[in-house]
Amino acid sequence: MDKLRLLLSTVFLFCFVVSVQAQQKYEIVDNAGFLVLKGTSNSSDWQLKSNELEGDAQFVINEGELQTLSRVIVNIDANTIGNEENKRMTKKAHRTLLVNDHPIVTFFAYGFSQAGDGPKKIKGSVYLGGKNVDILFDFISRSQDDVMWIVAEADAKFTDFGLEPPTDFGGLVQCNDEIKIEVQLPFAMPTESRK
Repeated sequence: MDKLRLLLSTVFLFCFVVSVQAQQKYEIVDNAGFLVLKGTSNSSDWQLKSNELEGDAQFVINEGELQTLSRVIVNIDANTIGNEENKRMTKKAHRTLLVNDHPIVTFFAYGFSQAGDGPKKIKGSVYLGGKNVDILFDFISRSQDDVMWIVAEADAKFTDFGLEPPTDFGGLVQCNDEIKIEVQLPFAMPTESRK
């Protein structure tokens, strides 16, 4: 009985070590991906974007397909989130997102699942405006050259993060509470690993 237990423990340990070793660390490709926050107001749609991303991920790729995903963590300088065509909107967004007090936005995700032919889901969390919120994202991955793209989007609300939807022009323009969070994240092997 003890020999059987020892044998099973050894097999389990071997499988665990092989699984851990199969995970590869990938780094985000500079200036290629982005984070987008989208929403609507009583006057128009709006969008805020940043492509100033730093981070990495651990996952397994087999024949160009993502097999497992242990984690993705990406930090965004909140001061870079904005609307290039509307500086006033950018200023309002920075005030709403409490950028001075919380200058980093973090996207963290791990694991994914799929029910039948439905969309893949990835468990994640977003740290925004000083509050961390767990969110279930719709998720796809695609391989392009030596880059694995992780694309995820989910619906959330300003109030989920303890934030008030912004207003402008003395309250004449009011943003709705609902927002869509989208990330498109390109990952590649670290440069020294590709040599």
